[in-house]
Amino acid sequence: MFLRADLSGVKIGLGEPVKVMGAINLSPESFYKGSVAKDPDEALRRAERMVEEGASIIDVGGMSTAPYLETRVSPEEEKRRVIPVLRKLKDLGVPISIDTQRYEVASAAVEAGATIINDVSGLSDPRLAELIASMDLSLILGARGSVKGEDPIREIRGLLREALRRAIGIREDKIAIDPLIGFFREGKPWYIRDSEVIRRLRSLLILGRPICIGVSRKSFIGKITGEEDPEKRLFGSLSATAIAVYNGASLIRTHDVKETVQAVRVAEFIRKEVDQVRVGDVEAYQFSFDLRAEDMEDFFIEIGSHPQGAKRMSEKAEMRIIYMRGVRNPVALVVKQEMLASGGEAALPSSSIVFGEERVDLVIIGNLKQLKRLIEKMDLNSKIGGSLSKDFGDVRDALSNLMG
Repeated sequence: MFLRADLSGVKIGLGEPVKVMGAINLSPESFYKGSVAKDPDEALRRAERMVEEGASIIDVGGMSTAPYLETRVSPEEEKRRVIPVLRKLKDLGVPISIDTQRYEVASAAVEAGATIINDVSGLSDPRLAELIASMDLSLILGARGSVKGEDPIREIRGLLREALRRAIGIREDKIAIDPLIGFFREGKPWYIRDSEVIRRLRSLLILGRPICIGVSRKSFIGKITGEEDPEKRLFGSLSATAIAVYNGASLIRTHDVKETVQAVRVAEFIRKEVDQVRVGDVEAYQFSFDLRAEDMEDFFIEIGSHPQGAKRMSEKAEMRIIYMRGVRNPVALVVKQEMLASGGEAALPSSSIVFGEERVDLVIIGNLKQLKRLIEKMDLNSKIGGSLSKDFGDVRDALSNLMG
């Protein structure tokens, strides 16, 4: 089921409303103290309120996974915290997710009523995959690992691909993926990385799994807004949530269900879904959102293309539309000629064919390979173009800077 999943009866992904998962924290070490339930009765009251407010799943965690805090507790302590709560929640009427990366905790949690495993470690313990597969449970799979480079979304996509390979025996339609906002602290500043991941979230859809995301009151929001206290990050959380939904998220993990549900409904109403049709046994999907060349390269590899072929094809797959103003008319005519010769296109004012060297606007349409070739041609003309050399050079430099 491409881009669809059934998490213990809660359907998410294409054709389904975005769902909200309420987070119940039982770890005093949590970065957001206001989210911590102090005992099973308080946890039950919170969960009941979340369900009334629109939560489709309740996620219970007994050990904070904030990477910048000392939060690790023993498996025995983690079980001591979560098992009494899970027993209280088992008749709540919605699926219960256990937020753990430990087999011992997950196994005990399943016995107590949990049917979804939320594993931020990406199935680092193979016994977890065996447990989920053998009991036909559902899985929210995190992209745990190291992300240090300039393209975090591609690195996270690679981590998720590796994690999916470890999901041996687990039904694909029972898996959602989570890019783990806030978990990666190496390399470029984390708040810039987190923001870029949310901005380019749709490029994770090429993995074929619905996206779960948690941004609720996280530190990147505090860094952007200058608000150190998580208690005061609600509005920033709702903004980030709406953008994540607009960019393709299907399941939102939050501490604030009522407010989040409203933000989700508006964002999903406005967003453009992946176009899809099914005719007999044939399914077709149209990705109408921006995918970079490196995204397409990964997509081709995902379906089994040879890496070298995927590299070559990726340059042809990324179409760009560039609007340029103030281009000298003869230069604009050369641009159009070069784009047509390479299979691209350029639109000019109809008067350009007649008049002289006035400056005009033009729109260039081409893929990465065609635009690279145009830059080379502009560079050549800048050296042999006589009185127009500077004009050719300006177009070359403008294109080069836009394309990074």
